[in-house]
Order: sequence, then structure tokens, then C-alpha cells
Amino acid sequence: MRFSDLTPIELSVLSQSSVYSNSQPRPRIHDRQLDWRRLYTLINDNSEQLLEVKAGLAEDWVRTHGTVWDVKQGFHRRPNDTYDYDDTVFWGYSSWATPAIVVTFADEREAAFALYTHGKDYNYHYLGYGQLD
Repeated sequence: MRFSDLTPIELSVLSQSSVYSNSQPRPRIHDRQLDWRRLYTLINDNSEQLLEVKAGLAEDWVRTHGTVWDVKQGFHRRPNDTYDYDDTVFWGYSSWATPAIVVTFADEREAAFALYTHGKDYNYHYLGYGQLD
């Protein structure tokens, strides 16, 4: 699978939002989750061209992104990992925003892509596909 097969996306930052407010219901526009299968395949098929892959929500990138994979550590989570804080905290599901990835290539170029499918899986299940290195 190639990154050229994906749709580029612009990242945004919400300065103020009622989306995170407990006093108002969250918007319900769709059920989109990261496409874990394609994410896993993209990383494994292109790892020699990558430095880092982050995931989050395109419409509020700053508050929702975290590192999924990098060239030094590989995948940042394994199945059944504990949920201690690290840079791997990210949102992989949204009822209002677009799950996306930002890729830093080996030549240090960065690109953002929408990468979602229908569903509500926000967890680290992308690591469950195939054999891990």
C-alpha cells in the first residue's frame, strides 16, 4: 500500500470548543475510527521510507495526536499494554472529526492524510494485525 493512495488533509486547531464541554452533548455526525488495518499495512509496507507516524483527529490535531510508530522504537504500543502516560495517547475515534495520520518521511518531509473507516474502535487494536516485528 502506498501513501499516494490516501487523501491529503489539512490539520486544524480548535481555540475554543463546546465539543469537550461536559455541559453540552457532543455532536453526532458520524462514527469514524482510524483504519487500523490500513495503518498497520502502510507502516509495514513503507517502514524504510519513514521516520515517524502520528495519529489523531484532523480538526483538533494539537489536543488529540500521539506517536504510533517511529524508526527507533517501532510501534509504540503492544496488545494488552498498560495505559501509562507517554506520547502514545491519541484519539482514534470520533463522532464529529476526521481520524488522520501525519507521516514524517526519511527525507524529513511531512504529510497529513485522512485514514478512517466506519466504526468506534479507539483502542490500540492496529497492533493485532499480522505478526509484529
